[in-house]
Formats: sequence, structure tokens, C-alpha cells
Amino acid sequence: MPSAKLRKLRLGHAASVLEPHHQAAINEKLGYLEFLERLVDDELQTRDHKGLDKCIRAARFPILKTLEDFDFSFQPSLDVKLIKALADCDFVAKHETILFVGPPGVGKSHLAGALGVKACMRGYSVLFSTIQHLAGQLGAAIADLSIEKLIAQYVDADLVVLDELGFTPLNRVVADHVFRIVSERYERGAIILTSNKPFDLWGEMFADPILATAVLDRLVHHAHIVPITGESYRTKDRRPPANGRSKPKTEAK
Repeated sequence: MPSAKLRKLRLGHAASVLEPHHQAAINEKLGYLEFLERLVDDELQTRDHKGLDKCIRAARFPILKTLEDFDFSFQPSLDVKLIKALADCDFVAKHETILFVGPPGVGKSHLAGALGVKACMRGYSVLFSTIQHLAGQLGAAIADLSIEKLIAQYVDADLVVLDELGFTPLNRVVADHVFRIVSERYERGAIILTSNKPFDLWGEMFADPILATAVLDRLVHHAHIVPITGESYRTKDRRPPANGRSKPKTEAK
């Protein structure tokens, strides 16, 4: 049977849709090459979807967010043209850095994750982690002697997204390993990093101003720095109306 031969060639999806495509070819009076092209296109499209799903799972995004879901109108300070240009993912191929800097709630994590998804769609390998989660991973890896394996994961990915730098200070051991990841990726791998702290306060987070300077020096050398100012998305629906009066409650009918 043709379907069995297709499966032997590892064309499983093409085998499963062979009969529908065959019937459609008969109904539409397609030539052999047109029928074959449709069947192959169907197989390739399915493989692309499976590859994207695999990449997204491997990236470990905590929540899947896209640029299409981002409310740019709420953050007028944001350079929309720059964000859309970065969505082409040329920065990944060029081993550049994106630094999103701004107060909590302005959309830094959303944008970082969304650009990570775009990179997955381009076929790049992506690894996402909050700094807090990375610190936990590093501690566990040091304890079970798997630290080199963990560092290799963060060095080898095409794009690493490090989220939420600045919420908690890093101890010296974690700071040293974050520096190692940044240093080994310098000019060899792309990084997206979000922080709620301006650059002049990074010394407080790394427990050593010299180490902080070394990390920042490597990050900003080939960087797209994206400052975001504005209100928090999380509190926008809880703001009081302009007249200071809350709306009267109405009973459901």
C-alpha cells in the first residue's frame, strides 16, 4: 500500500492524509505533480508546527505570550517600530542583546517572552528563565555536581531570555555564574534581559560593583536598550476615575 511505503519513509502525516488528497485530486482533476505538491506541502506544514511546538516546550516559557497580544497603546513611551524590527530576529543571528529596563508591570516580561516566541518561529533554540529560577537551578546543580551541564544549556542555546533581574540581590556564587553565562555568550549568542533597576544600581544586585560593571559592559556592547516608562498593566483597571468618585454599583437583573 502507498500509505505503508510513506510511513516507511517517515512521512507519517502524508500517509494519514493520502486518501483525502487523492480524492481531492480526482474531484479537482489535478495532475500528478499538483497532487504530489499538495501532499508534500501538507507534510512540511505539519512538521513545521511540530518543530515549533517542540521549540516552545524546550524554551520553558512560563506563560505563552505574543506581540500580537501586547497593548502598545498603553505604553506610549515604547518605540513600537524598534520592537517590530526586533521581531524579525536579526539580533539572534548577529548575537546581539536586548535590554528591557523599567518599573514592574510595564510589559518587559511580555515583550521578552514574545520575542522569544518569534525566535522559535524562526527555528532558533530558545531558553527562558527568571533570574530567581536560574539561581535555584545553579544552587541545585552545584550540589549534585551537574553545574557544567547546566551552564552548557545556557551557553549553547541560540537565544537566552533572562527575566526579572533586580527583584532580589544575587549572592556571590550565583552572580559569578551569571557573569560566566553572559561572558561565554558574549558575541557568540543572543540574550534578552529584563530589569527593573537602572544600570547605575546593578552593583547592588551583584554584591560587587566590579562584577556588575563586567556583566553590564558585555551586555551593552552590542545591545538594543529599550527603556519603558509608564503605568503598570496590572493596576490599570483599578485606577479611580478622573473625578475621584467610584461608579455606583448596579444590581444584576
